Amino acid sequence: MRGQSSASTRLTPTPFLGAGPFYPRDPSGLPLLSTEISIPDPLTNDLTQNGGKGRAKGRHIHVSGRVLDTTGRPLAGAIVEIWSVNASNIYHVQDAGASDPNFAGFGATITDASGRYSFKTIRPQGYDRYLGLIRRTAHIHFLVKAAGGEVFTTEMWFADEPRNSIDALFRRITDPGLRSRMAVVISRNNGVDRGRFDLVLAPQYAGRV
Repeated sequence: MRGQSSASTRLTPTPFLGAGPFYPRDPSGLPLLSTEISIPDPLTNDLTQNGGKGRAKGRHIHVSGRVLDTTGRPLAGAIVEIWSVNASNIYHVQDAGASDPNFAGFGATITDASGRYSFKTIRPQGYDRYLGLIRRTAHIHFLVKAAGGEVFTTEMWFADEPRNSIDALFRRITDPGLRSRMAVVISRNNGVDRGRFDLVLAPQYAGRV
């Protein structure tokens, strides 16, 4: 795996990044923003449909990977959640999905015995908020809860996204190996857009051995 420390055989942990104000289970919102808790039911790892009525707007992608600890041990049975804006750059908690009823906006799955997970979702775009005070590149939020570990949150970015250079969170990751892991290359294979995003959890998040 890329990002392995040259000083030891241990893998470099994926950086912790806060969940932000639009986490669907607990939206804190921002000033002048009305939010509500609105969780798709049942939860699914296919965010491109919500109730089977149609398909979400936007470019559909498959994101998969493994959840590991810093020794490379796969973390089976870990809960993995994702959420992002829809094709109109609106989070599900902002309008309860009204801008795209077919995009679930939030999904969850459980890692298998090899620590693997997978999702089908859309590729979000970057956005500006509050007259440009907040400038974000395209990203997908991740939350991972391994047995016995603390809740871990981070973001997945895209390698070919031009807005990466203006995003404060992206610029915070200065290690080239970590950046290459966090900024995923989306490739087309047999007509399907796919990207791999592995998550390496530090001991406090990886839980019991």
